[in-house]
Amino acid sequence: MRKLLAVLFPLFLAGCASQVDFSKVPTDVMVSAANYSQVSGEDLYRMVNDPAATNLAPPRSAVPDKPTFYAFVPGDVYPADVPMETVFQELAVPLAHRGYFNVLYEAQAGYLPKRIDYLLRIVYGELNWRKPTVRTDKVTWGDDGLIAKWAGANGGSRTIWSVGPESHLDTDRQGLSPADIRDLATFLQAQQGKPGTTYRQTTDLMTALTDDKTSVDFALIVVEAFKFDDVWHKKDKAPCIWATYIGVPLHNSQNFSKVLRTMARSATPYFGETTDGIQVHDVPPGTVQMGEPTVVPDLQPQTK
Repeated sequence: MRKLLAVLFPLFLAGCASQVDFSKVPTDVMVSAANYSQVSGEDLYRMVNDPAATNLAPPRSAVPDKPTFYAFVPGDVYPADVPMETVFQELAVPLAHRGYFNVLYEAQAGYLPKRIDYLLRIVYGELNWRKPTVRTDKVTWGDDGLIAKWAGANGGSRTIWSVGPESHLDTDRQGLSPADIRDLATFLQAQQGKPGTTYRQTTDLMTALTDDKTSVDFALIVVEAFKFDDVWHKKDKAPCIWATYIGVPLHNSQNFSKVLRTMARSATPYFGETTDGIQVHDVPPGTVQMGEPTVVPDLQPQTK
């Protein structure tokens, strides 16, 4: 894992050692995406955790012929210097380029969408994190965190998720705080000799306590897509159809507002897709330029 960090965070590490004007160096935008409806189980875990790929330019993506209409739903919000509505507005442009149109913004423009296809749950803000990848467990409407939940030794929520019959720790993504290390050690001790505790679970816990789980300050945006009908009928059990995790390691001179637009628009090709490893884009200093979306014809003009 240290090799991965050495590849992903060279500018961050250099900034810790010397005085660097980060306004004049590229921004490392990292994108991880999973379409849970198309890939599942071991294949999903392998694809998401493939080696990171550095891209000179985002891949081209086709816009579906049929528009998809959605509404934003707030998820977890971490400290940030922008309001939630600003994040929604910045995401609306790249989503429109993928054929996703916000029902509220369309109505404000004088058009009435015929339906709501998806609810897009948004998590954003600044957070100490380690590896910006999407979850590979079965994300549902009722499980609304960045990490899966399980009952730890003290009855609290910790970070285990499953792939097939095996269980794994999610600390590889999140990183560990001193309190996490203490609680994991307590849990490991309590699990010794208990029926049902597998060798893999024990070794994963021990690895989490001994490996380097360095985390850094990240600006992050996570978009999770749920079908509106699934949420209406299945409630908390509604499955997540696809998710996209966008992250930028923050330097001392950066904050969320400075990288928000670059993050949102660099992720355009990945909404609704599954990535092979973290896709890293070195975005040059300046503004990411993109055309504005146009209103699609599958709408009815609002009558007054």
